[in-house]
Amino acid sequence: MNLFTSIFMLLGMVAQVKSLSEDQIDTMVRQMMASKSYLKGDTLDSSATYQSKAFQAVKNNLKNVAGKEQKHVRNYFAAACIFYATNGQYNQVLAREQGANVDVPSWTNTDEWIFNSDYCDWFGITCFLDILDPAVQIAQAEEENIIEIQLYNNTLYGNWPQEVGLLGEHLVTIDLYDNYYHSAFEYEWFADMDALNYLWFGSTSWDASGIPDELNLLTNLRQFDNSYTLWSEGPIRPSAFESLTQLSYVDMGSNIYEYDSEAAPSMEAFRDMDGLLRLYFENVRFVDASREDVVFSLDFLTDLEDLIEGWFDFTKFQGGLPDLPAALKSLSLVQCGLRGNLNKLANTDASLDRIWLSGNKFSGGISSLIATKHENATIFHFEENNLEGTLPQAFCDMLVTNGGTLETLGANANNCNGPNCCTCIGAACDQTEDPTPAPTVPGPPPGFICFSGSSTVEVENVGEVKMEDLTIGDSVRVSNNKFEPIYSFGHKSSSSTSEYLRISTEGSAAALEISPDHMVAMEGGRHVPASLVKKGDMLLTVTDELAAVTSIKNVVRKGAFAPFTASGNIVVNGIVASNYVAYQGSEYVKIGEMETPFSYQFMGHTFNSVHRLAVMVGITGETYTPEGISNWVATAHSMTTYVAGQNVLVILGLALLLPLLMLARLIEMLVCSPTAMAVVVGGLGLMNYKRSAKKTV
Repeated sequence: MNLFTSIFMLLGMVAQVKSLSEDQIDTMVRQMMASKSYLKGDTLDSSATYQSKAFQAVKNNLKNVAGKEQKHVRNYFAAACIFYATNGQYNQVLAREQGANVDVPSWTNTDEWIFNSDYCDWFGITCFLDILDPAVQIAQAEEENIIEIQLYNNTLYGNWPQEVGLLGEHLVTIDLYDNYYHSAFEYEWFADMDALNYLWFGSTSWDASGIPDELNLLTNLRQFDNSYTLWSEGPIRPSAFESLTQLSYVDMGSNIYEYDSEAAPSMEAFRDMDGLLRLYFENVRFVDASREDVVFSLDFLTDLEDLIEGWFDFTKFQGGLPDLPAALKSLSLVQCGLRGNLNKLANTDASLDRIWLSGNKFSGGISSLIATKHENATIFHFEENNLEGTLPQAFCDMLVTNGGTLETLGANANNCNGPNCCTCIGAACDQTEDPTPAPTVPGPPPGFICFSGSSTVEVENVGEVKMEDLTIGDSVRVSNNKFEPIYSFGHKSSSSTSEYLRISTEGSAAALEISPDHMVAMEGGRHVPASLVKKGDMLLTVTDELAAVTSIKNVVRKGAFAPFTASGNIVVNGIVASNYVAYQGSEYVKIGEMETPFSYQFMGHTFNSVHRLAVMVGITGETYTPEGISNWVATAHSMTTYVAGQNVLVILGLALLLPLLMLARLIEMLVCSPTAMAVVVGGLGLMNYKRSAKKTV
């Protein structure tokens, strides 16, 4: 072979490594968009869309690159759509919760994205499945198809793009966990996700009314996590799970689902689901159409024959333990409101490794048969129930310290068989904490008065200001045409984490985030605790108009703030809210079963008249407890919380203070109103003059 022949062959090989022109890429992308009915091809030609940005990026970075073909264009374009749709992008969630003036952060990690033509090197993108054998991984990687998208906890905002449907033939995993402000509203792309096995979007704001029917399109789905999302406020539709025959892992915790006895009774969606191995339903609330709580039995658990782990902590059920499936190994039912005895643990074919039953109302004794039946268990928690008698010696013999497998054995003090049997006693076992995230400092006392730190108010001559940035003296809007200075904070903590109701109203961009016992202004001038507000109720807005409540959701937020104004009102996120709290979950004060004519708004405003008078005479010092509660109200709050739960005589005793508070209120009104003061002074002068005249006569 001579030199010329070698050069000729080399040139031939190079020629075979083709590249794509910009026009070819343009045509390919347009054809891809046209192939899916749910995609909109005209978005490619509008410079403001994420599609057009991804379109331009794929042309800029793949044109004339050797070895690229249609699959590379498809993968690059679809992934670029994710980037431009969710990186630093405003969305409905931000509009609803924080208003319009928000600086949207970018992704935490953008390594290699867009500029690198090899998308397999982009952060969070994998072109092979790492659970496969190494040889299979290598072969899969050589295909250069996107197999996994793992962008969990990466500060995604914006809305998930439907163009991901272009990856459906090969994409196995989507993991978006813990990107709270990231949302999704459209799910037609599910129909093309033939290869998808793992869909995890817990702790995001993906939105749907309950579990949508589109989920049933993911026929190869194996694991599913929608915990703590906006796939809530609707039913768990059995039709959404009919074709999911490979589903083995489901986490639907920390959501609210609508109970519909005809469409989706209780947990019927799971009864016939063969192969379901792990089911997590912690901190779930079921409600009816009026948002009243609904509870039902755990009997559905019996039919889950393949289940090996079921966790239902803080989800309320009625009745007692059901017959347990034989395959079950791990069962957690902490604070579920269960009653009855523990006989089902003794009379079962299951052999459990871990059992948590803390904080229920179980009664009766603890049989030694439970220890025998579950002889290889590592965890038993029986504490904070009404169980009788002491633990049989068989439980003590199971402890690791005695040569057994049992690492933890929790029970009440009266149930423990000697000091060396239980590894923890009662509340010290720490299994009955509320499932909300642990605060960095103590959160507000139950029933205290708070708005979340991200809530906004209008400050005079400044504009919208976050609650956490307010200070005493700021003049804030309290009604349509009125501003008043903040004279105190009942609660002020930027570090505590608390649970709020997020109340969305018709025509409002931002939702009101308010603690359940805090009061809000309603139709007719009423002030009612937020916990009583229902979908469809009319709330008073900043324009003195009424807005219908469109949705109510539970959220956990950082920060707790309760600014006080002279009128007792403040406009928060466009809604008129009270400064005060209702202690009995009602609009009016109750004495026993009798409702008095005194509203909690009246009582709260009257009580705080003493504080307002003090401020008027120059006593303006403001100190707070370690929890951030003003010392002006901390003692009174604790006392009122205690008294509200006592008998009629104790409440009547406290009512004796009312005349003194009314006197303080009267003095405040006189001080604040020159006209009223003049009338009173003039009246007193006239009366004194008449007395003097009578004496003279």
